[in-house]
Amino acid sequence: MTAAEAAQNAVLITGCVRNTEGYVQEWQQTGFIGKNGFAPEGQLREGQYRSPTGSFSATEALGKADPGTRLLYHTVNRRSRWGGPGSPAYNNYVEGGSAADENLWYWMNQGTYAQAAVINYNRLPDATPVPGADYAIFFGAGNRVSAGCVSTTLETSTRVVQTLVPGDRFIMGAVSDVFVAAPPATSAPAVSSPPAPAPASPPATPPATAAASPSSQGARAAETGVPAPVTLGLLLVVGGAAAVALSFVLRMHRKRGNG
Repeated sequence: MTAAEAAQNAVLITGCVRNTEGYVQEWQQTGFIGKNGFAPEGQLREGQYRSPTGSFSATEALGKADPGTRLLYHTVNRRSRWGGPGSPAYNNYVEGGSAADENLWYWMNQGTYAQAAVINYNRLPDATPVPGADYAIFFGAGNRVSAGCVSTTLETSTRVVQTLVPGDRFIMGAVSDVFVAAPPATSAPAVSSPPAPAPASPPATPPATAAASPSSQGARAAETGVPAPVTLGLLLVVGGAAAVALSFVLRMHRKRGNG
C-alpha cells in the first residue's frame, strides 16, 4: 500500500509474488488508509487517525466465513472483540472482552470486517504490543477512509485473505519511505582490441549488413503477456513468499470509529 505523499489517505494497493528474479506484480487496486495518512515509522499513536509505515507480517484473518485461507481465521460472532486500550487482550482477538474492546460483530455487519486480514503492527509475532501505539490495524473492506486501517473493495479484501500465507508481508507507507532510488548503473571499462589485419585482396562482393532488429528488452508487459516485474529497489523489509502493498482498511471502533 503506497501513497504519493505521507499526508494522503488514498493509496495504491499492489499484489506481488516473488520469483527467482525478484517481485512480479499480479494485480493492483485503489483503496484508502487513515484519514490523516501515514505516520512516520515508529511514531503512530492512538487517536491520530493515521496508518503505520513499515513492513508487517500476516498470520491471522477474520470475517463472516473462512474463504479458504491458510491464515488463522476467526469467524466473527456476537461475542467477538478486538482488545482495546487497557484490555488484557490488547491488540488481539478475544471473545467476551470488556467495554474497552472493539466490537467486531458490529463492524462486520457494517461491511468493514466482512473479510479482513490482520496487519501485525504493534503485536506479535512482529513486536511486543506497546500500549498507546495504536491497535486493530486491518486490511479490510468498505472502500473508504478510516481511523488507521487499510480499506478497499470486498472483492480485493477477500482475495487477499484467500491468498495470504503465514510469512507474507504488508509493506506500506509513502512512496519515498517504501522505495529507494536504484544505484546508478556502472559501465564496463572499454577494452582495446588489436586492429584486424587487412585482407590480402578486396572481396569480390561487399559483405552483407544485417538489418538491426529492435530489442525485445523494451517490450511492454501488455505486448508480451508476461507480468511486468515490480522494481522494488530496496524494500524496507523483504520477507515471505509474497508481499502485498496495501491500501487502507477501515479500523472503525464502535466507540472511536476504528477501521
